[in-house]
Amino acid sequence: MKLLSAPSGHEPYGSNDTRASFWIGFVVLTMISVGTGAMLAAHLVDFTRTSVQRDFLNLEDDATGVPLQVQNARLRTLNPLVTNLAAPRDAWIRVQASVVLSEQPVDDIGILTGHIEEDILAYLRTLTISHIEGAVGLQHLREDLNERAVARSKGAVREIILESLVIQ
Repeated sequence: MKLLSAPSGHEPYGSNDTRASFWIGFVVLTMISVGTGAMLAAHLVDFTRTSVQRDFLNLEDDATGVPLQVQNARLRTLNPLVTNLAAPRDAWIRVQASVVLSEQPVDDIGILTGHIEEDILAYLRTLTISHIEGAVGLQHLREDLNERAVARSKGAVREIILESLVIQ
């Protein structure tokens, strides 16, 4: 039986010259990649910085120092609401929600959201776990909370967005 061998004068894994040229090429390409990545990162940081500065300078503030965009926002986040359910007594519910305001002007949004939070807490205390189980139960809860918020605000609230609901 005859074993295969490399032709005479050739090393099985290439000569030292080909290994050296491979490593030189590898190092050169790596340096080009690192340089390109650094230049791209520097460009993105500079672009972001100038964009934020431009937006900050263009922002008009009112007398209180709060940006007008924040005061005119139609989405208001409510405080997290935590209470126990009607049954079982040891079950607790935590709701994080936001209200979407209509175009109708509101005298004091803080008072309105406080009243809506109180109504939601009062309603949640009447629920049992079986009322809010599954997709249908969650949909009914959402509809009931929307009806209560619209009625309480006399139309100033368009809808309530449930961000999270945890039952423990």
